[in-house]
Amino acid sequence: MTGTEGRRPLIKRGALTATFEPLEICWNGSRVPLSPLEAAIMARLIKRERATWSDLRDLLSESNARPDTCEVLVFRIRRKFAAIGASNPIETIRGWGLRLLVERDARGSRSLWIGATEVMDWQAGL
Repeated sequence: MTGTEGRRPLIKRGALTATFEPLEICWNGSRVPLSPLEAAIMARLIKRERATWSDLRDLLSESNARPDTCEVLVFRIRRKFAAIGASNPIETIRGWGLRLLVERDARGSRSLWIGATEVMDWQAGL
C-alpha cells in the first residue's frame, strides 16, 4: 500500500473507533452492526463527546430522516452494543441531549486519537 491508497480517516476515543468512507463504528476492534443513521449518531458522539437534542434532530433532518426518531435510534444503539458485550456508550442528559460514556480501550486509555486506519494496525497485536 502506497500513499493514501486504502487509508480511511478515523477518530478513536477510548474503546470506540469511528472510521469514515464508509462510516463504521467499532468497539475494541469489533465492528458494531449499526444502521447508517445509528452510525452517524455514534460518529457525532465520538467526535464531540456530546450532542444536544437540537444537534441530533438536525443530523437526522440532513439525512432525510424524521427528527422525532432520535430516541428510538438511541435505544437501538444501546441494544446493539449490549448484544456484542459492550457497555452502554450513551448517557442521556434530560432536557439537553446525549453524552458519550468513554470506556477504556485494551491499553487502558480513554484518549482521543485522530488519524488514518493504517496507523491503527498496532491494535491487531493486542
